[in-house]
Amino acid sequence: MSERAQWACELAGLIAGVIGVVIIAVALWNLLGAGLALLAVSVPLVIVGNLRSKGDR
Repeated sequence: MSERAQWACELAGLIAGVIGVVIIAVALWNLLGAGLALLAVSVPLVIVGNLRSKGDR
């Protein structure tokens, strides 16, 4: 393999690795955002549920 072809293969591998890391980081960030959104919705529902159950007793 010529030196130029080897350099091109190394560069392509590096680019593919960087793209993979970016895709994984974006997916984890979106997962974190979804988890925080669910947490923000669940806390008020738990509080309201506890207030209603104490009032019914």
